[in-house]
Amino acid sequence: MKSESIFEAPTEYLVESGFVLFCRIACDPIHQFVAVTEWSGGLYVSPTIAGSRPGGLIAGAWAAMISLGKEGYLENTKTIMEATKRIQKGIEEISELYVVGRPDMTIVAFGSNVLDIFEVNDLMTSKGWHLNALQRPNSIHICVTLQHVPVVEDFLTDLKESVETVKENPGPISGGLAPIYGAAGKMPDRGMVQDLLVDYMDGTC
Repeated sequence: MKSESIFEAPTEYLVESGFVLFCRIACDPIHQFVAVTEWSGGLYVSPTIAGSRPGGLIAGAWAAMISLGKEGYLENTKTIMEATKRIQKGIEEISELYVVGRPDMTIVAFGSNVLDIFEVNDLMTSKGWHLNALQRPNSIHICVTLQHVPVVEDFLTDLKESVETVKENPGPISGGLAPIYGAAGKMPDRGMVQDLLVDYMDGTC
């Protein structure tokens, strides 16, 4: 007997046709998880099949472009780029950090040679910032958007405070992901890292 069944959702309620997969056995879903351990963008795990891109996102981007127009888009881009440069400069002024590469657009990645950057990331998360953890080298990045423009100084202030906290009191915070990234980076068996990611996803979704 098959352990799963597929239900097609009414398309009039969705931006595209959707399906729901029901599993009879609790352990079945882990076989559809996607775990990537070698991506420089960090450890990645998803409970869904990789590559799904809802048409609604494309339609939303098109609608935003039409609404803003060319001039509006260029003006917003200029504002975001200026905010990005302010963030980059602020990071470069924190002696414990360094900027990875040469940011040409709106993503700024940064790491540290003197403290655990993932512990800094956990502290920033606790302050309400959602940054992305990277690897090779260990680092984190911020993707600057229009929402960041009015809070650039707040971001830099929180970042400085987080760096000082980790410098004075090194060690992971409760519930943080620094131990996972730290351990994963030292494991030579990448299959074990993949299993770790799948177990983490299985326990959280």
